[in-house]
Amino acid sequence: MIVGTQVVERLAELAKLGAYDQGIDRGLFTATEHEARRRFAGWARAAGFDLEQDRAGNLFARRRGGGDGRAPIVVGSHLDTVRTGGAYDGAYGVVGAMCALERLNAGGTQTEHPVEAVAWAGEEGSRFPMGCLGSGAYAGLNSIEAIEALVGDDGVRFVAARDGAGGLLPDVRVREGFPRPAACLELHIEQGPIMERAGVRLGVVSAIAGQVRVEVEVLGESGHAGTVPMIARHDALAAAAEIALALETLARQLGECVLTVGHLVVEPNQTNVIPARVVFRVDARSVDDERVDRLEAGIRDECARMEIQRGVKCAIKTLERRAAVSMDGGLRAAIQEALGGLRAAQRDAHGNLDIKVMEISSGAGHDTMCVATIAPAAMIFVPSAGGRSHVGSEYTAPEDLELGVEALTRSIVAVDRLLSKK
Repeated sequence: MIVGTQVVERLAELAKLGAYDQGIDRGLFTATEHEARRRFAGWARAAGFDLEQDRAGNLFARRRGGGDGRAPIVVGSHLDTVRTGGAYDGAYGVVGAMCALERLNAGGTQTEHPVEAVAWAGEEGSRFPMGCLGSGAYAGLNSIEAIEALVGDDGVRFVAARDGAGGLLPDVRVREGFPRPAACLELHIEQGPIMERAGVRLGVVSAIAGQVRVEVEVLGESGHAGTVPMIARHDALAAAAEIALALETLARQLGECVLTVGHLVVEPNQTNVIPARVVFRVDARSVDDERVDRLEAGIRDECARMEIQRGVKCAIKTLERRAAVSMDGGLRAAIQEALGGLRAAQRDAHGNLDIKVMEISSGAGHDTMCVATIAPAAMIFVPSAGGRSHVGSEYTAPEDLELGVEALTRSIVAVDRLLSKK
């Protein structure tokens, strides 16, 4: 394999798109996210790959395989970010996939399966209220009709955004439907502190946590902040705050799960007016689906308690649900074998230097968990400095970024070989 890629330079290039003082804000079908996809398309064309996109906004760069009519191995991640995102979450997996395909070209390596570097659309759910939007459509978990009916947090309809100036690339063919892949691979930063603390540079993901996102509307009663006695109030924000704290306590008691309350909208949002309406979203996750179910039940219990205790009304809507997903055992074994070869090559080149590899579960959701419902799937992690992610200070060392691309390149070859035997 060829050592050295443009992964660091390309990530730095993408990091300028949507950058501001708190990080990177690159929502789906915005001008900056559109430009990121345009850069991806430029790299693909320069390498001689075939380009396609679909109606959900997913963008594919195909390196042709040697076998006739085989389904592709899809490899990639996403280019959108949360509103305070970093330079590596998602973008690393997209850039890493492109660099891996270029390495296969440079090394003259022929795979039997076509390999597609993919930029999945809207993984973060930070503009439209659906995480893993594009990969969910690709896997058939959400209909394209349901996605097209979505309205973003900015009030713009999905269809208008997709068909507008920041939407689909005008010079890329739109493919029909969502054809099934042979397998799915994703390279990603860990987004947590486990690998760094263990001194591990490569992780093979065993499972991805299940997740539920719930929106809660709390309706109270507005009034003058100076004249309504405390005993007579029906404060929607106070009720929402109690619910949030009770849910935090529940998650700590259950263990092996996480729960976050975010995206609060307060009305009328005036200093001297009692809040009449609050809308907030709850994100609950665990690799144990039963714990996720108990957290969701806890949301309903706490809302019912607040209705009695504070005299408010609560409306609960489940926005999305993803079951925990185990990564494919055969692919994981193939990747472990490929990484064994990589470790041996590194030892030969650097004497006693060894690369530690571990199996690790993912608390974060990823596009791969959707594609895993229709094809064998696996993921590779590299460490995150300080475990920081979804923040502007997100960082992974250049040598780990490069190592991850080499690991992915070797894994593509190993997975192609495994699938070609079947």
